[in-house]
Amino acid sequence: MVINDDVKQVLEGTAFLSLVTIGTDGNPHPIVAGKGEAAGDTVIFGIYKMEQTRKNLSVNNHAWVVGATMFDGKPKGYRLTGAAEAKGKQLVFTATKAEALI
Repeated sequence: MVINDDVKQVLEGTAFLSLVTIGTDGNPHPIVAGKGEAAGDTVIFGIYKMEQTRKNLSVNNHAWVVGATMFDGKPKGYRLTGAAEAKGKQLVFTATKAEALI
């Protein structure tokens, strides 16, 4: 399991998560995606606009999610690598790797 209890605690404990996709020009496209709900190895976001993100994912589904917050007075953060797709009014990110940042 990539999203263990510690990673889930950070993802759901932060006010905003960042989502990064790759544009058709090869450049990263980072956005603030807001809250995400972790379930298993997926993180589900509600889609609000995200027009460029959805366009990027239609060509290249590689994505990254970054979250950080404070627990017990100490910073904790993770970068998740995986794939994402837009499904109706949701963006579903599936993690394949988690790296501690802090």
